[in-house]
Order: sequence, then C-alpha cells, then structure tokens
Amino acid sequence: MNYKLSRRQFGQLALAGTVVSGLSYLTKKALAETPSLNIVGIGSSPMVTTDQTAITEVNTTELVENTALNSVSTDIKPVGLVLQSLVTGKAQVLTDKSTPLLEPNEILSGFTSLSDGTLVVAITPVAISQRQATPTRITFLGTPIKTLIVSGLKQNQQLGSLLGTNDGRLIGLVGKKNGTPPIKLVDINLQTGEISSISKIKFLDDERVDNLAECPDGILYTSIVGAYGDTTLVQLDSNQKKPIKLGQLKVNGQAWNNGLQSLVCSATGQLLAFGAMRYETPNAVYIVDKNSGNMTRLQDFDTTQITRARA
Repeated sequence: MNYKLSRRQFGQLALAGTVVSGLSYLTKKALAETPSLNIVGIGSSPMVTTDQTAITEVNTTELVENTALNSVSTDIKPVGLVLQSLVTGKAQVLTDKSTPLLEPNEILSGFTSLSDGTLVVAITPVAISQRQATPTRITFLGTPIKTLIVSGLKQNQQLGSLLGTNDGRLIGLVGKKNGTPPIKLVDINLQTGEISSISKIKFLDDERVDNLAECPDGILYTSIVGAYGDTTLVQLDSNQKKPIKLGQLKVNGQAWNNGLQSLVCSATGQLLAFGAMRYETPNAVYIVDKNSGNMTRLQDFDTTQITRARA
C-alpha cells in the first residue's frame, strides 16, 4: 500500500531525525540543461501514526518554514521506505500494512528501476542476534507491492547493486556480506527470485566491485574500489570477458576516496555517480566523464541510493 506525506507529517519525520530533510532541487537553468535527468532516491523511514487522515504529497523545500510549528507526539516504528525526487523535491513514504518493508536489522543493499518503470529494492539482513535472520529478498514497489525471497545465495553472501537492464532483465552483484570479494555478476529471475551466475564477465578474485549502470547504447559500467577507497570506473564487455578499466574517479583533481553509493546512466547516455568523499556529507550526484574519470558536482541529494525513474 502506498502512502504520501502531508506537509505536517513530513515535518514530524524530520524532527524525529529519521528522514533526511533540507532536500534542495535543481535550479531552473540546470533543469533546462538536463531535461532527461529524472532521478529518484531511496532511504529508510519510520512509519508515523497520527490522528490525521488527509495525506498528500509534499515538496520538501517547504520544511524549513513549517517544521518548528509541527512538534506533536507520534508513534514511530521503523517500517517504511522513503522515495525522493531529485528534480521536484517531493517525497513519498511507502509501507505495507501486512509486512514491514524494512526491519531495523536490515539494510537496503540494492535499488533500481525495471524497463517498465517498476522500482525494485534488495533487502539484506544484518546479523545482530542469534535468532534466525530473515532471508534476503527483492521487493517490487508497484501496486500492489510484491516481494520475492532470493534463492541461490550462500549464508555469507549478499545481493546488491541491482540493475534493471534495457532488455527487461534484472541483474546484480553477489559478494560477501562485508562487501569483500570474490564478486560475481548474476541474473535474477523476476518470477522466482532465483539467481544464476553470468559467466560471460569475470572479476578478479581480489577485486572489490560495486554498482552497475547500463547506458542506452547497451554498454555496462561498474566501479572497482581499492583498499583506501580509491575508485576506478570500469566498462563491462561480454566480448572481452575481462573488465576494461577506464580511469580513476576524481573531483577537482583530487582522487575519489570513498567508493560510490550508486552509478546511473541517464536516458541521454550521461553517466552519473552518487556518493560523498570520506568524512563529508551529504551525498551528491556527480556528472562523470567516461574517458577521464573527472566528476563534476551536480546536486546535493541526501538519500541512500539512487536510480533513474523510467516512464
């Protein structure tokens, strides 16, 4: 079931410190220059229970003037996911009354959009107790919300870096739960949740690979992260089998030192990186030069992961 936040309810979430506030949006000039930039971000949020019944969409830029006036008691439970638009600055909380979308001991390990526009998240349990953990699953944020248990993972493995391909498949990266190699590229069955290895592309056993993006021309990209966070842009070519390293990512001549949260290709083929340098906040969207690895800061976006919204 889908819920949209009223201005008052979103202000309450911001006060609770559980939803990222102060989301800025692109200037009119930047929007005019990047008409195809339709990016949506996702993060976790509690579900807020109040006496209000009217729920509408809210532009998060209205938070500043209203937050101080909306301090009321609430009942907060960590069961929601928050979608945010980079361009419009609007946010939406999604919940399922029957089953929590995200438990407190779970993380969002992947986020993407399928070719038909359906948003998909991978949810991975984090071992914090001796009780049996909930299995890794993928959740389709459609109407209705649909969840599949992922099969084919070993106990110490994690599914992440989801990518909805141009030809309608869902692929991802599987590695150890602490993010260390070996990493393998997998296909995920959209009907059963079963994973199968894509043997055409192999990564070295010591390479920490993260994030997947596909541009309209069908070329796949990923990133390899070094021991100190240094990040190299990589092209994946099934004809070459071995990943093709394009260049180290850098901003204003300084090497990027913290890996990436997401890698996305726009409808016009522009590669976008999402993350923050070590010890810096918030995350931001960067334009990436595929040839040089140079990154140009485009827009701050205080969320967890991003993907391209498709019609």
